[in-house]
Amino acid sequence: MDSIKVENLVKQFNGFTAVDHISFRVPQGELFGLLGPNGAGKTTTINLLSTLLKPT
Repeated sequence: MDSIKVENLVKQFNGFTAVDHISFRVPQGELFGLLGPNGAGKTTTINLLSTLLKPT
């Protein structure tokens, strides 16, 4: 069973694609790290998962 399952998540701001069709899953009981360089969309992804933003 997955605690988190994301499929083809997309978020655009005024034509700029901040999150581009990402997919991942986090099985229940697993630790998960969201890593990447500045501007990779990590914060936007967390905001989408927490429903602070709506996907495009």
